[in-house]
Amino acid sequence: MKKIIVSILAVSLIGFVGTIAVAAKPAPPSPGIAGKVIALDAGHGGTSLGAQYPANSGSSGQILEKDVNLAVVYKLKEKLELNDAHVVLARKCDENLSLRERADIATAECKAQFRRNCDVFLAVHHNGNIDATHDGTLVIYNGGGNNKTFAKFMHNALIASLSLLDEGYLSGGYGSTIYGNFTQALTEAYYITNITEANANLAGTPTTVCQNSGIDYQVKVGTKTQQEVDAQYQGLVNYFSR
Repeated sequence: MKKIIVSILAVSLIGFVGTIAVAAKPAPPSPGIAGKVIALDAGHGGTSLGAQYPANSGSSGQILEKDVNLAVVYKLKEKLELNDAHVVLARKCDENLSLRERADIATAECKAQFRRNCDVFLAVHHNGNIDATHDGTLVIYNGGGNNKTFAKFMHNALIASLSLLDEGYLSGGYGSTIYGNFTQALTEAYYITNITEANANLAGTPTTVCQNSGIDYQVKVGTKTQQEVDAQYQGLVNYFSR
C-alpha cells in the first residue's frame, strides 16, 4: 500500500513540475505594432514648403504642407509609442533635408537607438491642386514585394477612414521611397488645397512640437490631424498583424 501511495505521489509531482515548466515559457510576441521599429518622415521642411493653401501662395500661405506633415508625424509618433512601438523621426523639426539624407538619418537612428534596422519607413505628405474643390487619397511606393504590400495596407486604412476619391497608387522613383534598404511607402492622405480640408486645418490648435534653432516651432493640431493619425496608425497595425 505504501508503494502505491509513493508511486501516486511521484506521478503527481512529475505532473506538477511539468505544469510549472509549461507556465514558465515566455509568452509569444504580441501581434501588431508592439516592438516594431518605425521610421516616420514629415515631408518637405525648411525652404521646401510643399503644397500651400491658397494654392501657390508660397510662404505667405495660411497652410503649408510641411507643417501639416509635421503635425501628423508627431501625433502619430505619440500614439505608436503609447502602444509599445519604437519610433524614429527623419525630419525632427523645420530642417532642409534631401531625400537621401532622410533615408540615411532613419537608418542610422534605428541602429543607434534600437540596434536593428527599421521595420518600415513611412513618409507623410499631403497633396495640392489649383482646383480648391479637388480632393483624394494617393499612396506612392517603389518596386513591388513588401513595399507594395505595405502601401496597400496604408492606402486601404486611409480610404476607409477619410472616404475620399481613391486616386490609387504611383509606383517607382518618387520622393524618399527611392532610397533606403527598408520597407517603405509615401502617403498623400488628402489635398490641403481643398477648401474643406483647409478649413479643418485652420481650426486646429497651435501646438509646439519641436524647437527650431532654440525657438518653439508650432503647428496646428485638430480633429483632421487626429482622424488621419488614427487611419495611419490602423494601417500600420494591419500591416504588422497580417
